[in-house]
Amino acid sequence: MRDIDIIMKAMHDAQALLGTYIEPGKRDPEAVLQSMLEILDREDVIAAQDRLSKGYGRLKVVQ
Repeated sequence: MRDIDIIMKAMHDAQALLGTYIEPGKRDPEAVLQSMLEILDREDVIAAQDRLSKGYGRLKVVQ
């Protein structure tokens, strides 16, 4: 999977989690925070973010 796909999947999962949290009903902030950490603090997500921030994986125009 490409780095951008890893980041996009993590963002999608995090947004879905927050979407369920803002729904009316009982909320458990600690459980949401733990789940958010499980999504965003994965080794593959951190590595992909690091590589993308260093400019790897960018599209280049070839002439």
